Amino acid sequence: MDDFLAALGRRVAALDGGVQAEVRALPGAAAAMAALAAAGLRQSVLTGNIRPLAALKLAAAGLGEHLDLDVGAYGDVHEVRAELVPVARQAARETYGADFSGLSTVLVGDTPLDVAAALATGARAVGVATGSFSAAELTASGAHAVLPGLTDASLVLAAVTGRS
Repeated sequence: MDDFLAALGRRVAALDGGVQAEVRALPGAAAAMAALAAAGLRQSVLTGNIRPLAALKLAAAGLGEHLDLDVGAYGDVHEVRAELVPVARQAARETYGADFSGLSTVLVGDTPLDVAAALATGARAVGVATGSFSAAELTASGAHAVLPGLTDASLVLAAVTGRS
């Protein structure tokens, strides 16, 4: 598996922006991330993608500016999202010297699996109904907050911080 992931990483690096036509940010995503950064919140990713592919997609979507990919967690570590949360928390703790336990970690996602990963690890779950799952489905899965989209940065900030 290590050889496969290394080969995949090299292949992704060779694409050098070749995914731009296939990747686009959700409306408001960049502004929401900028608002979170302006509020002093640390941001990274927790994804099933391997890191080189995640970085490529985020760069193609224009979303890399406010992310610290070094404290993220990626699919080459584990295939279960909830298993990635402690990996990201540990990396963030080592990098920033702060505690990211409990609700100080927030997972923003568009699936019940994203919500389940947050809840299983004591993190705050913010659902965004921009994918295949409705706001009602994300609410029913237990999300602490559910947004219809990312176009209102003040709503995103309130949902992430729990001040909604």
